[in-house]
Amino acid sequence: MNGRQAVKRALSVLSVLAAATWIARAGADSGVGPEREVLALERQAMDGWLKGNPDPQLAISDPEITYFHAVVEKRIDGLAALKELYEPYRGVPLYDSYEMLNPKVQVAGDVAILTYQLARHNGTATTYWNGTQVYRKKKEGWRVIHTHWSAAKAPQP
Repeated sequence: MNGRQAVKRALSVLSVLAAATWIARAGADSGVGPEREVLALERQAMDGWLKGNPDPQLAISDPEITYFHAVVEKRIDGLAALKELYEPYRGVPLYDSYEMLNPKVQVAGDVAILTYQLARHNGTATTYWNGTQVYRKKKEGWRVIHTHWSAAKAPQP
């Protein structure tokens, strides 16, 4: 390699490093992205259910939330109705531990859709649920405006 080629190669390497640094700083300056924020809120809500505490879930639920679940006969409309549904579970942990399998957050403007499979572990038994949480960014932060839970089969390896 002659001197001119070495300089060109060094400049190319420096350009790549500069671009990588700029991209890393841009991500750091923007704070926590909506995907991470939504996942953190969801985990806090699920952690509440570990203690039989629906309050973290209720805290992120919009007053106009709509809710579908296999345990209800029809759609639940509004936060007051959701509180009523949750109240009998207060103080009753829903699982010993849980896993959020394959979570995916899709963001479009002020809406984020979180889908994942919930693995609920109780003793030696594990049950699986498909969950969809639709979040909307409001002045108070991200709020769940729609929830849908359905029973799922165990994931195949």
